[in-house]
Formats: sequence, structure tokens, C-alpha cells
Amino acid sequence: MKSEDFQSLPAQFLDMCRDPDFPGWFKRRDGFWDAYSGDKLEKMLLYATLALAKYGVGEGKSLGIIADSSPNWFIADLACEICHAPTVPLFPNISEEHFEFQCKDSEIAFLAVDRIDNLDAGVRKHLAHFRYIFCFDENSPLPLNGVYWKNLLYEGEILAKEEGARAYFQYRLEGIRPQDLFSVIYTSGSTGLPKGAELSHRNMLSMIGALSPMIHLDVKTDSALSVLPVAHVFERMAICFYISRHVKIYFADSPKNLGVIAYEVHPAICTFVPRILEKLADAVSAREYKLRGLKRRIMHRAMLFAKKNIPGRGKWRRNFYDRLVYRKIREAFGGNFKWIISGSSALNKTVFRFLVNVGFPVFEGYGLTECCPVVSTNITGAYKIGSVGKPIAGLRVKIGPQNEILVKGPSVFHGYRNMPEMNREAWTSDGYFRTGDQGLLDEDGYLFLTGRIKEIFKTSTGKYVSPVPIELELGRHPLIDAALVIANNRKFVSAILFLECDDAMRILGTNRRNFHAEEALQDERILCRVQDYIDAVNRKLNHWERIKKWTLVAEPLSVESGLLTPTFKLRRKAVEARFAQEIERMYLPSGG
Repeated sequence: MKSEDFQSLPAQFLDMCRDPDFPGWFKRRDGFWDAYSGDKLEKMLLYATLALAKYGVGEGKSLGIIADSSPNWFIADLACEICHAPTVPLFPNISEEHFEFQCKDSEIAFLAVDRIDNLDAGVRKHLAHFRYIFCFDENSPLPLNGVYWKNLLYEGEILAKEEGARAYFQYRLEGIRPQDLFSVIYTSGSTGLPKGAELSHRNMLSMIGALSPMIHLDVKTDSALSVLPVAHVFERMAICFYISRHVKIYFADSPKNLGVIAYEVHPAICTFVPRILEKLADAVSAREYKLRGLKRRIMHRAMLFAKKNIPGRGKWRRNFYDRLVYRKIREAFGGNFKWIISGSSALNKTVFRFLVNVGFPVFEGYGLTECCPVVSTNITGAYKIGSVGKPIAGLRVKIGPQNEILVKGPSVFHGYRNMPEMNREAWTSDGYFRTGDQGLLDEDGYLFLTGRIKEIFKTSTGKYVSPVPIELELGRHPLIDAALVIANNRKFVSAILFLECDDAMRILGTNRRNFHAEEALQDERILCRVQDYIDAVNRKLNHWERIKKWTLVAEPLSVESGLLTPTFKLRRKAVEARFAQEIERMYLPSGG
């Protein structure tokens, strides 16, 4: 059956469970894989639905899920949907402010978590306000209103033996309408409080239907690897797509174990955010420094070729390096990738070129939470470097005033929760959603991103500067982990640059134990390389866009520090606040 033929996501999930060829799901825990067969998953969904209904989950009483990706996460999600209550996914590293806002905004009465003691201290302060808290980890401390998930499923198993229980389950399942909400997903946003996008079953099912002809997976031979948080709409959609294809899914325990896990399970498909792919490229490049003599020289030339060569050119040299170097690298990551899909933000072109030349099939697309989430994507045989591909089937995309990308179609969301004024502004008079992103469509229908409408800075001299393309260009240098451009109401452009410590260690010839970040920030070998690169970047820019001052900082970027969103994008206001003194120092009269 096609995705569009199902009334709801739980109905599609049960179709997968009942497929005799379905190989099951697997969750990594303590280095081993827990197996979940189709029969087990179907029973878990039945038991969870009956038990959650007993506890009071239903219309107007939502369930928030703040846990790592796992089969339990999806069972809780789908069971809640059958109870006719939209789930609200929450990132495990959510701040207290955002947690409190989202719970109030979506009227969350119940919470599902991994472990209570893993939650942020600020989040734990609010736990007593929930009716019940369901803990997936049976070793977790339990609050007074807590219930172990294992015990909840046992309660559901007992309820399932009662007369009429299965008929009730079926009645609730069939009562879901395509237009009903399946989830409220909050956009991470780089500034301010998040917005709750209301997504329906039809939104997600139409998205899956549009992607199905583009991505071919074999249930008997292909498997999927899940490494991103399922609270991320990109990963949520990916899992729903895998469900529609009935393929085996491996839920990783941490992205840090990507190499080990990929080697173990040989995945055919995985979704990533650019930051993880950048770390993957760094890890591949770092292999060069573990070699000596002739092997190191060959590896060095192979890495240099991969970084500089335009994919599709230099086939003889690429084949030579493939036999000696690239093939072994791919085998170290399972050797079976057919689709590595990058989303959430723009992928560095140098990283893309490098990974594709090494032989990793990387496909970049564009999307938003509000579009569930894919708007366009590159596909096999129809890839244009620098673009984010062509709009997917069923979506209409056009370029409006200020070069804004406008989108219309069945996967576009209902609206923002409790934000009527913003909803009135979110659509054009002819029904297109205003993405806030700027772009252009070329003569072949490929979409290119050029910036954000709200991220256009105006200097004090009246010149306009688009920071995002400059930040992406700066971030291509191995020594620069990330960059933040400062220009709004300033007399010239400056930048805060985050040091990539691993590359700095390589240049300084030291290891992590002996590395001192503060000393590296003053080392001429580091500073000269950065300045040379900035000079090269400046030559490509208009004179008013050029970076006149920059400050190198060594603070590690993380979601926990508040400098990154849960989808690994820089929080502009947070970075500006954290480094306010450094920024002001660049604009002192003596240095201006």
C-alpha cells in the first residue's frame, strides 16, 4: 500500500509489524543490540495504548517525550496518537526556560523520559506538576508520580485480556482522521522562544508518499541507522519513512559511536545534520596522521585530491586512490551506504566534495519543520552541486518578493500553536507559506539558498550584509569550527571564530593531554593561517562585506552550553551575549 492509502501513522506502523518479511528493530545498549520483532512491537503498541488511556491520556491531555531515540520512544508516540492526543517531542538537552514554555503552550499533562537523573536540574524542578511521568529506564530513580514503562506495558497486557479491549483499540485506531494532529513540534530557532508547528497525519503521510519513488530500499537487504534525536523533525520523518519501507532500523546509543556502529550493522541509509558530517570528514582526514612513510604520502595525496577535485572529474586518479585508500575508508564505516542524507542547515561545500570523492553517497536537501520537513532534495542521477535539489512531488515552490522561498502543498503544516497573529503573517494571499529563507530557482528547476530575510544586517554606513554565506565560507577552514559574523548597526564587519582544537593540535604537533587552548589562541602558526584564509575570503566579497577584525575563541560548542540549538546551529544572540566584551573590543576607537 502507498502511504497516502493509510488514514494514520499508527495504521502504517501496524502494516509494517504484520509484514512476514519485516526483520525488526534494534536498539544499542551497553554495546549490545536489543531486538524487537514485528510481533513484539505490535503487542507493545496495543499494551501501551490501553494503559495510557487508563492513565488519562487523550483529547486535550498531551504527552511530552524527553528521551533518546528508541523503539520505546515510537511506541509511546504512536500509542498517544491512537488516544487522539498529539505528542510533543522534547530534546533531551532542553533548557528550563524552553521546557517550561513548551509544556505550558501545549498543555502537557504527562511526560515520558529515559531517566529522571539525566534531566537538567532546572527541568527536574517542574516534574511534580505532571499527572504521571513514565520512565523508560527501569533503573531510573522514580518520583512520586512516576511509573516504570515496563510496568505500564504489563498493566496494558492485563487490560488486553479483558473483553472488548482489542475492539476498543481498533475503534480508537480507526477513529483517527488524516487531518488530525499527530504532533506539535517546536522549532529550535536561533533567537527567542520556539514556535510550536502543528502537524497532521496527512502532512507526514503525504511527505512519505512524495519521497517513496525517490529512495528505493529493499526490506530483505537494506537497513537504516538512526543517530539523530527523534525530537528533530528530520529524524522523525526519516523513521516514519523507514516504517513505510518495512526495513530494519538500528537505533544508535550516541553519534559519537558512529564509526563503530556503522561497521557493525552495515547501514544503507542514515540522516545527518552537517555538523556530524563535518566531524566524519575530519575523522577520515585524521587517518593520514597515523601513517608513516610511503603510506602517509599516498594518503595525503588522496585526501588532498578528495578535498579539491570536483566530483565527476579526474576519474583515473580517483579510481587509483579508490583502490588504495577510499575503499578501505568506506569499509571502515560498513561499506554499504547508498544514501547519506544531510539536512537541517547548509552543508559545507568542501565537506560535501570531500565525502563524495571518497565514495560516500551524500545527498543534500532543504526543509523546515513547518513543511514536515522536506521541501527539495538532490537525488541519484539528478544532482547539482551547490543546490538543494528540486522541489519534491506535490509541493509548489516559487520565489516571492525579497527573493523569499514560498511553499504550498499537502505536507505544509496547519499553523503555529497559540500564535494567531503570526499565523496571519505566515501565508501569502494565494496560500503559500512564507519560509523566511531566500533563494533562487535556476532554469532547470534546482533551488539554491542565498540567505535569510531576518538575517540581513545593515551596517551603520547603510550597507547590507548577509552573514550566513560568509559564516559558511569561514567555517570551511579546518581551524575554524564555526563562525559568527557581527555587522548590524556596526561601522564594519567583524567575526567571532571558534577554534577547531583537533586541527590546532595537529599543527602544533601536540596531543590532547599537553594541549593548552589559550596558548593556541596566541600562537603565530595558528593566527597566520587564519588570517591568510580570511584574506582569501575577503577577496571574494564586496568591500563593505569584508571582515576587518576577528577574534579567535576556544570555548567548546555544545547544546548544553547554550551556544548551539538542539539541531547544532549557532544561537546568534547567545554567542553575542557570551562574547560581548570581545565584540566590543574589536570596535574600540583605538582598533577601529
